[in-house]
Amino acid sequence: DELRSRAAASARLGRSDPFVNASAADGHHGRVLLVDDRLASSDRIVASLRGNQTVDVETNPQEALFRAAENPYDLIIVSLGLTNYDGLRLCSQLRSLERTRGIPILTVADLEDRPKILRGLDLGVNDYLVRPIDRNELIARVRTQVRRKRYAESLRNNVEQAIEMAVVDALTGLHNRRYFDMHLSSLLDQAAQESKPLSLLVLDIDFFKKINDTYGHDAGDEILRALAGRMRRAVRSVDLVCRLGGEEFVIVMPETALDVAGKVAERVRRAVEAEPFNVKDGQMAVPVTVSIGIADRGSDANPDFIYKSADKALYESKSTGRNKVTLAAA
Repeated sequence: DELRSRAAASARLGRSDPFVNASAADGHHGRVLLVDDRLASSDRIVASLRGNQTVDVETNPQEALFRAAENPYDLIIVSLGLTNYDGLRLCSQLRSLERTRGIPILTVADLEDRPKILRGLDLGVNDYLVRPIDRNELIARVRTQVRRKRYAESLRNNVEQAIEMAVVDALTGLHNRRYFDMHLSSLLDQAAQESKPLSLLVLDIDFFKKINDTYGHDAGDEILRALAGRMRRAVRSVDLVCRLGGEEFVIVMPETALDVAGKVAERVRRAVEAEPFNVKDGQMAVPVTVSIGIADRGSDANPDFIYKSADKALYESKSTGRNKVTLAAA
């Protein structure tokens, strides 16, 4: 299912198993929506769950659908004996909506409604109860569904966090080399299919080792974080900014020709040089410059080729004085 697929993706990215890390969910004090237009029936269910769960009662099925979509319910209990509405239709609608399809559904039916019960299970209903309802069974089944809902949410959050940690640089908050390697190829393929340009900037901080030796590695880390912010502000939201490691960064610019990318790179270079970087709570101002190399995809949409071309242009910038932008030869 979806969560196991995400877990597998997390494992491929070298993260720990999120099934192990998911918190032990508790099934108490959940928020339950009860859809039942029989007053005596709904009163008995509410009384049985009092102290264990918070229950909202809704007699109008369409209003119930709206409330379920707008509120964080842990469980929806649907009576299959609604007077003027098909309870199975409501279950189907709940399973169809993006915002409600993950909420467990428990149906309540009369003994003679067994065909409806089976149809409900086919539609994705999680569990059911048959009238007359045993109080202890009701409490146990509701608690189980609330616990499973919370466990699924915990697992989903753990998987998403694990994937994010695997592709985000912890120091700067930029995407890391793994993410860059995973996405450059697809971006190049898309550009080739649409016959659109794509440019790649490779950026390196000048004399960064000297900065670390002079001001300390903590100051160096502050500079890396601040540089990431200046780079983000100098480019578009669609541009992919990544830290490859150390003092090396890349910017992937879709739909950007080489000459335009050169102007953007110059803007980035000036943004870095324009103002010293304040470190150690503003006690020191460190002047920083960067060297940049740029390449475009040309006719060869090959990740290795474009990166090596940009890296070669970066080497040209550094070997001819630093603090400059060099475009790769056509």
